[in-house]
Amino acid sequence: MRFQSLLVAVAGLLAVTAAIAQSLKPDEILSSVTVQPISEPNSVLGADGRVHLAYELVINNPGNVFVRLDKVEAVDDAGKSLSSLQGEGLAKMMHLYGGRDRQLPPGGTAIVFMDVGFATNDKLPQHVSARINAFRENEGADGKPVPLPADAPISAQYSFIGGTTAIGKPAVVVEPPLRGTGWVAADGCCDTVTAHRGAVMAVNGRLRVPERFAIDWIKLDAGSRLFTGNAQDPASYSFYGAEVHAAADGVVVNLYDQADEQVPSQPARGIVPANIGGNMLVTDIGNGAFAFYAHLQRRSLRVKLGERVKAGQVIGLVGNTGNSTAPHLHFQLMDGPSPLNANSLPFVLTRFSGQGVLAPGNEEELEQGAVARIEPRWRGDHVNQLPLNDQVVDFH
Repeated sequence: MRFQSLLVAVAGLLAVTAAIAQSLKPDEILSSVTVQPISEPNSVLGADGRVHLAYELVINNPGNVFVRLDKVEAVDDAGKSLSSLQGEGLAKMMHLYGGRDRQLPPGGTAIVFMDVGFATNDKLPQHVSARINAFRENEGADGKPVPLPADAPISAQYSFIGGTTAIGKPAVVVEPPLRGTGWVAADGCCDTVTAHRGAVMAVNGRLRVPERFAIDWIKLDAGSRLFTGNAQDPASYSFYGAEVHAAADGVVVNLYDQADEQVPSQPARGIVPANIGGNMLVTDIGNGAFAFYAHLQRRSLRVKLGERVKAGQVIGLVGNTGNSTAPHLHFQLMDGPSPLNANSLPFVLTRFSGQGVLAPGNEEELEQGAVARIEPRWRGDHVNQLPLNDQVVDFH
């Protein structure tokens, strides 16, 4: 009896071992790459009348094969496609660190910048995942890709779903930080990889995206130009010295006022992490959100560390300090008091009026002294919306 019991036990152990050895289920794929969002996406209503989920996917290739990304889709819990990037459209919305043509070499990394749009009456999913369509090849003796052999245990063309994340907090409502007409939301969100959207950095071994929703506010003068006269003279910019207003009630928790003015239209000099935002201040506005105002004129800050400010209060003047090549106000919300070690949070402005949007390439032309070319999009009054990239708006 004991002998029979032992045989039964061994047979059962073998059965369990065999089941574990075949570990992949029908919906599991040997993906060759990993997919991970940097942080939860947050919803924000844009001036285009669409709700945006803007976030980033980090795709790593830890193996010894080449992997080409053909399509990246955002999908809901049921696998329904919400947004899709492929071909050249995908190439424009990704940073590829090593490799080319959307192909990750062994050990390579890519960051894909997602912008998923919804109608205002759509119900947002509880989670969003990524469906990846990809193509893989072996590494040849010369280090270049070669086709997989016909009897390879994995397929060259494949698809899988991963990188699942919950949806984070919705946008914070704040007041405009400026007054007047002709303000341009330069390097804004969401469907283009601008200097802000593409600013991914590692702090203490953790990826951060502090500027995802940041805006560089510049202003058109009466002649619809960024400046008139000498581009290297701050006085040529009509908005140099414009008053900056607190966008929300809060407490000053971070402040810097030691940076001298840079020369406009020239590369910024003497930049270190401590002064990269120039003269700046950060206010804790509650519920885990912090407002950041940067590149202010030296000695123009009108508040002190620990001081409580009220929405609308003048807190400083627009300058050209820190990592800046022309006067502007850098404004953003974030989830911590450090402008570098934080993730950006979305915000909407209580009210503004839209004139239109700069024509493609016009932002760069303005820096050369050209007249603004404004296309008639997103005109009219906007309430509790985020000004989008290169939108020209008025604050009253």
